[in-house]
Amino acid sequence: MLGHEEIRAMITALGTGISKEDFDPAKLRYGKIILMTDADVDGSHIRTLLLTFFFRHMQELIKRNNVYIAQPPLYSIKKGRSQQYIKNDDEFDKVMLKRAADGIIVRYGEGAAKLEGGELSKFMMILRDYLSFHDKVLKRTRDERVTEILPKVDLSKHADFEGDKKSAPKKIEKLEKELKKIQKERQFKEVESRFDEEHNLWEVRYVNSQGAEHLINWELASSPEYRQLLSKFKLIEANLEPPFVVETLAKAKQSSNGNEEPSDAERENAEKVQKRTGKQVPKSDKPMEAVTVEKNSARELFDYVKKEGSKGYDIQRYKGLGEMTSQHLCETTMDPEKRTLLSVKLEDIAETETIFSTLMGEDVEARRKFIEENALDVKNLDI
Repeated sequence: MLGHEEIRAMITALGTGISKEDFDPAKLRYGKIILMTDADVDGSHIRTLLLTFFFRHMQELIKRNNVYIAQPPLYSIKKGRSQQYIKNDDEFDKVMLKRAADGIIVRYGEGAAKLEGGELSKFMMILRDYLSFHDKVLKRTRDERVTEILPKVDLSKHADFEGDKKSAPKKIEKLEKELKKIQKERQFKEVESRFDEEHNLWEVRYVNSQGAEHLINWELASSPEYRQLLSKFKLIEANLEPPFVVETLAKAKQSSNGNEEPSDAERENAEKVQKRTGKQVPKSDKPMEAVTVEKNSARELFDYVKKEGSKGYDIQRYKGLGEMTSQHLCETTMDPEKRTLLSVKLEDIAETETIFSTLMGEDVEARRKFIEENALDVKNLDI
């Protein structure tokens, strides 16, 4: 650790020393030590390593409330003269989807039931999570249609795969039938249910057009990504009935005389034209028109609604702090009057010691066990 030039420079700057004999927190040269890393996953990894360093070698600084975490934004969204900073992907999606939900209605299924407002915004956020886990399961099944069928069959319990050698469980039979329905379309060479002698459980096997074998078994059904997929699916199952019809009504600000007010961009453009020609640009009296679009899949629906929410915004995603100007850094992360800091607390030393030792230590088996036991609680997994 001490071989890293950056760590040595940090120790020198803090002034407290490092070894048990030399460390003196009273010599700290700064009231606040702020960990400021990029807002992406790589920045999160670096921040974790730095927190490990302070916990192991300068724990007293944490106890004295000297250590803080900066909150730099990941996105900047701008419209006209208004600019907003957003800290992560979750918040970005929430802003875009909420904005879109304020101006659209989504109808689904043959009965054309509708979602709008807060109900639509909530549905879209759950749909976002569902599609995320769908993509993770897709890496196992390697087929979009198979992945869509799985949560509908609801293979969720160990008992769903149990049965004697001669008769398959009902859900296994149902899955086999569903896969055979799409066998010709997906060009599967084989589809069959079979009994796994080694584990005494049933499974469904299919061979894709390239000759690759895939299994739907308890190993897949008990995986964290599959169980999260199933959980999200059940929350929005009633709404996942295509076709999806999106009704969008263009928003308009009304002036005092009832005419439609132009957007900031339209106003700026009109001012430029007026200066150049000396003539007043007439206001548009074009009536608003409702736009109706049909989407045939949940993914198409999500992409369309998110895109609708981002219309009119100039969006920038910062790859790192180096992409931000000094003014932007000051406004979002450096100015004590505007910035947001997270104070690093040490409330339970024994528990914290266990977590750091498990996740950042050299005991691989302990780390593996922790991951397996807590996998279902993961909200944002970088894989």
